[in-house]
Amino acid sequence: MKKSFLMVLIGVGGVFSGTSCRQHDFRTLTIEVPEMHNEACVRVIVNAISRTPGLQPNSFKADISGRTVTITYDSLLVADKNIEFMVAKAGFEANGIPRDPKAAAALPPDCRW
Repeated sequence: MKKSFLMVLIGVGGVFSGTSCRQHDFRTLTIEVPEMHNEACVRVIVNAISRTPGLQPNSFKADISGRTVTITYDSLLVADKNIEFMVAKAGFEANGIPRDPKAAAALPPDCRW
């Protein structure tokens, strides 16, 4: 009896030590940014989110005519809402999250509505 119990414990321990936790969970987020209408706006948004941990380098795509931003990120390091709030904090509405009024007033002149 003791021997079979010990074998089960060794087997369970082997299963847990042989597997690893996920290290990355890459996802793609599309953010609707109705006020983004030129390259100056894109630069402000890129600067606002570029230092965020978990964003994949060179994955940022801006569609000015469609007024969307697409980014690939690691959801184990940052949540999609955090990214949206960073865009809103930079002065732009992001997926319905209202823009920060002070940041919107401080946007470059060619980027204000």
